[in-house]
Amino acid sequence: LVHRRLFDARVRAASSTSDTLIIMLLWAQLALGLLTIPVSLQHLDGHEMVKFMTWAQGIFTFQSGAADNVAEASIIFKLHLVLGLTILLLFPFTRLVHMLSVPVRYLWRPGYQVVRAKERRPLTVRLPGE
Repeated sequence: LVHRRLFDARVRAASSTSDTLIIMLLWAQLALGLLTIPVSLQHLDGHEMVKFMTWAQGIFTFQSGAADNVAEASIIFKLHLVLGLTILLLFPFTRLVHMLSVPVRYLWRPGYQVVRAKERRPLTVRLPGE
């Protein structure tokens, strides 16, 4: 998606700065998530993930001191959390918000075929006898 957005002239012309920014942020979030794997492999007992679960529960239930649960976590996890929250903050102001409009009516509509008109040549009128 990043390559297409940046290097396909047609897609780039139809993209706004926020479109490109959010795709770059999603790519960075993916990369950070993948970078957490080696750190997670050092904690196979799951106690690190329990910290994040407790943090998330604290955030959603408005408990003070929720951040204390992840204070000792690796910096890569903290960056992943901050970037994820940043994406959630930017979400309503980008085209990602279209994910929330569930097109349920499309499940029952008849199929449509998009037909694009070919380039038409100018119509020439010939008079009889020409």
